[in-house]
Amino acid sequence: IMTSLKVLDSHKGTEMKFIALGKYSAEGLAGFVKNPTEDRQNVIGELMTKAGGSLESLYLTRGDYDIVAIGEAPDFNTIAAIKMLIIGSGALSEMAVLEPVDFNESAAIAASLAGTYKVPGK
Repeated sequence: IMTSLKVLDSHKGTEMKFIALGKYSAEGLAGFVKNPTEDRQNVIGELMTKAGGSLESLYLTRGDYDIVAIGEAPDFNTIAAIKMLIIGSGALSEMAVLEPVDFNESAAIAASLAGTYKVPGK
């Protein structure tokens, strides 16, 4: 899933990879049951394209979250706007947006800062 991951910052004009976790609301589930053949991946994919991004995958999942969406967006503000739109529509009751980071790059930064942080009271 994370192949060719671009680790980027939140500056305008860059792309960011995102993983969104969502919980359907009762209203959203009712709409889905009412029209079970609607291609939700296509609907969300069109939204992402219009926002300047793309949807790689959309999964219906078991567990704490009903859906997992993976894609790219121009920046975090775009993802925040999409979250506002979807939550505001009533389709989802909750949506968490995660941004993958390069573990080795983060560890290298942590190593360069080692010794500068002091635990409170020590």
